[in-house]
Parts: sequence; C-alpha cells; structure tokens
Amino acid sequence: MNVATTDTVPPPSGKLAWPQRILVAEDEALLARQLTAELTHLGLEVIGPASNGVRAIELAREHNPDIALLDIRMPEMDGLEASRVLQEEFAIPAIFITAYSDREFVNTAAEHGAMAYLLKPISVESLRVTLQVAWSRHLELNDLKDQVADLNRKLEHRKIIERAKGMIMHRLGLSESDAMRRLQKQSRDSRRPMIDLARSIIDAEELLEPSS
Repeated sequence: MNVATTDTVPPPSGKLAWPQRILVAEDEALLARQLTAELTHLGLEVIGPASNGVRAIELAREHNPDIALLDIRMPEMDGLEASRVLQEEFAIPAIFITAYSDREFVNTAAEHGAMAYLLKPISVESLRVTLQVAWSRHLELNDLKDQVADLNRKLEHRKIIERAKGMIMHRLGLSESDAMRRLQKQSRDSRRPMIDLARSIIDAEELLEPSS
C-alpha cells in the first residue's frame, strides 16, 4: 500500500471535502504504477493497486477506502461487477477507467453507479478534476439520501402522533385541537419529545384492549 509523501498537492478549495483513501484496480502494471504515483502526488493514500476485481473487493474489506478507481476490463471479475459489490456492500463510489467513449459504454457505466469515468491515456490533471467531480457527486447523493431519510422519519413520526391524538380524542371526548394541545402540554411538562409520548399513549391503549 502506498502512502502519500510530504510533497503533495493540497486538496481543491471549497466547501466539499476531498477523499483521503482511494482503491485502485488496474491490470496493466505500467498504468497501475502511473496512477499510484499521480494519486500519491495529489495527497491521497492509495490502496492497492489490485490487478483484478476480486482482489479489489478483498482490499476494500481490509482498508475501507473512500472511493474506487476501477478499470473496466480485468481478469476474474471486471470493474463493472466489482463496482456493484463495492456499492452494495460498502457504499463505495467508483470511477471507471476505459479506452472507450461511445454512448453504450457511458450508459452501461451509469447503470453500474459510476460517479465519473476516465479515458486512457490519463493525465494527472484529468485525474484530479475527475476525482473532484466524482467525489462532489457522491457527497451530493449522500446528502440527498439523508434528506429523504429525514423526511420519511418525520412522516412516520407525524403518523404516530396523529394516531395518539385520535386515541385521546376518543377516550376523553376532546376536539382535535384540544387533544393536540393536551399532547403538547404533557410533552412540555414531562420534558419528553412528543413522539416518545405518543408511542407511550399507543402502547398503553393497546395494553388496555381486550385480548382476542
């Protein structure tokens, strides 16, 4: 495994972070050495290089890289299949390396979750820019997933609170607004989040229901 030297290029400025550890899988030894040297110069810790997809997955399990740089055509397991495993098991995004730029390839790479792809021959500048774009996309997608998860959680909480409110209305003969005010007051007085209080009300109500 190659570790960055002190003579490195600083990460790009801006609000987005820069990955620290990159997995390289390339079966052409000369290109693998070139990529390792250039990535190290960019300030990254290089995991590998692996000469096939199977070894790439083994290295991912051992070292937990931030992102992967995968050649498409490799023995034993190609980059597309390796990317699928890395994404599903470890949520590791991938950049694909290829000598092909036709539309069919681009569509196939996109279907396999490519954050970006690099065409051979690869310059250090294209490597840096592609890496930055891919990492930015990865962070944006993660942020979007977090937002969706947060919205789903809030929706589920609202359903639980509405159910508890309905139980209060039914048991105490209160209006919807009065039942909600009662919930809010009890939440404040007990210093308990309303969602926890609502769950307690539902649990208590279910406990008092006659058994079948």
